[in-house]
Amino acid sequence: MNATVIVLGTAQDGGNPQLGSSGRGRPRLVSSMAVVLDDGTTLLADVTPDVRAQIRHLEGTAPYRHRRSRNAVDHITLTHGHMGHYTGLVQFGREAHNAAAVSTWVTPSMAEYLGSNQPWRALIDGAHLDVRAGFGPWDLSDGLSLRLVPVPHRAEFTDTVGISINDEVLFLPDIDSWEAWPAAEEEIGRHRVCLLDASFASLDEIPGRSLADIPHPLVGDTLERFGHLAADRRLILTHLNHSNPANDPDSAVSGQIRAAGFEVASDFMEILLDG
Repeated sequence: MNATVIVLGTAQDGGNPQLGSSGRGRPRLVSSMAVVLDDGTTLLADVTPDVRAQIRHLEGTAPYRHRRSRNAVDHITLTHGHMGHYTGLVQFGREAHNAAAVSTWVTPSMAEYLGSNQPWRALIDGAHLDVRAGFGPWDLSDGLSLRLVPVPHRAEFTDTVGISINDEVLFLPDIDSWEAWPAAEEEIGRHRVCLLDASFASLDEIPGRSLADIPHPLVGDTLERFGHLAADRRLILTHLNHSNPANDPDSAVSGQIRAAGFEVASDFMEILLDG
């Protein structure tokens, strides 16, 4: 069965523009993606503060219209417990989503966090989310498998993972550095489509704030580290901070990205995976 990856957002957790900022380039929703099979079965990867607009877009796409379920999505998976990646779960509560429990595939630490804190605990107790803890691999449906890949990232609340779909697509919006992840080359090399953390392009991007406090690999580091892999797979940069010049397709940074054989993700881009 064929599957379509639909990129639902490409901005860092605060979106673009963020509150109190004009941002750079065109507006962007917070980083998320969905995988939709031909029969309409849908997996949502990260549930952002922009989830209502993102689901509204999904409703207009061709494969999603084949759905028979009353649920907005069939499956949810989460990378970690930072603001932009799970707080949209409130939209699946009894006030907003009158449907059956959504299968929610997360790491044990993410499951513990949701089960120990309100209002997330109420979503579990009220049978709005059916939380399944582990790292997989799990077969969710014919043509849809899921594996969670541990990566180093600030662990104030939970650990962090990349999301591997069918061992073809890797969604990895947050990581501290490539050097801190020994499996980086192996994991990126085994996927033919990779959506990778590109939060910042330079260390002085946010005046008055040290990026040492919010570590991410710089865009140039990513181009240098994985440029030799770009010839036979799609390396797509996502999770752009509102300050990142890569938001502007005419910037020098965007030109460097294209010259290296990479892409900058755009909201609502679609990628067809052959079954």
